[in-house]
Amino acid sequence: MSWHISRTSHTIDAIVGLPAEAQVALLDLFETLEVDPYAVSESYGIDDKVTREAPFGDYGLLVMLVNPLTERITPLSFTWTG
Repeated sequence: MSWHISRTSHTIDAIVGLPAEAQVALLDLFETLEVDPYAVSESYGIDDKVTREAPFGDYGLLVMLVNPLTERITPLSFTWTG
C-alpha cells in the first residue's frame, strides 16, 4: 500500500505553531503512518477501522481518519500537552 497524509495549509500552519520538539515527533509519526497506519494507531471511540488515534512524542496525540480505499490519512486534530 502507498499511504498518504493530507497536508492542507491549515494542517501545516497548525504544525508550525507547535513547539520544535512536538513538530519533530509529529513528522516522525507521519512517516511511520505512511508505511502502515494500523500498526501505530488504535481505534478512537467505536472500532470502525477509520477513526484512529496515535501518540507522538511524550505529550502528543493525533486523531485522524484512515481511508483504506483511497489510502489517505486525514489529520482531524493533534494535541501537545507538554
